[in-house]
Amino acid sequence: MLVLMVDDHVLFLQGMRALLGLLAPDLEVHTACNQTEALELASRASYEVLLLDWNLAGCKGDELMSALREAGCGARVVVISGESDPDRIGEMFAHGIAGFIPKTYSGERMLAALETTLAGRVFIPDEVTQRMRTVGPRVAAHQLAARLDLLTPRQHDVFRVAARGLPNKLIARELNISEATVKTHLTAVFGSLGVSNRTEAALFASRVGLHIG
Repeated sequence: MLVLMVDDHVLFLQGMRALLGLLAPDLEVHTACNQTEALELASRASYEVLLLDWNLAGCKGDELMSALREAGCGARVVVISGESDPDRIGEMFAHGIAGFIPKTYSGERMLAALETTLAGRVFIPDEVTQRMRTVGPRVAAHQLAARLDLLTPRQHDVFRVAARGLPNKLIARELNISEATVKTHLTAVFGSLGVSNRTEAALFASRVGLHIG
C-alpha cells in the first residue's frame, strides 16, 4: 500500500513514519512538506491513503484536497490535526475526508486509529462524534447497519466510494457511470440511510464500520 503524508513539521513526519513502520512494515510511505511537493508526488504515483495536516503553511487542507482531486488522485484522505472545534472538523468531512485523528493522541491510540484507517474504514474519535451533530444518536449500531440492506448493489458501491471522499466526477470515473447517475444514486442512498449530507454519511460509515476500500 502506498501512503502519502503531508505536514509542514518535519519532526512530526519522521515520528509518524516511525509509527507506520511499527504498524505495517510493508507500507511504502512517502512524505511531503507542502502543496508543491504533494502534487509532484501524486503525479508520479497512485496513493491509496493520504495523511494530511489540515493547516499547512500557505495552503489550507481543502485547497490541497481540491488540487489533488483535480489531478485525479483518488486516495482516501485522513486528517491528522490538533484541531478540536467540532464545527471545523465537521467542515473537513463536508470536504470529503475519510477520517480524523487528533495529534494529541498518545502513540498507542494513534496506532489504533491508523490501523482502522489503513484497514479501509472511516475513523472518527468518540469524543468528536459526541460533540458533532450525529446520525441517529438514539439508534443502535445494528439498526443503522440494517439500513445498508436497503441499498441496491450499485447504490452500495456509490456510497462506499463517496465515503472515501471522492467528488462525483471521480466516483463516476471509478464506477464507469455518468455524474448524473452518481447524483441520482447518492440522493437515494442518503434517503435510505437517513442522512442529508456527506458529513452525516461519514458519521454513519464510522458507526457501522463500513469498509470503504
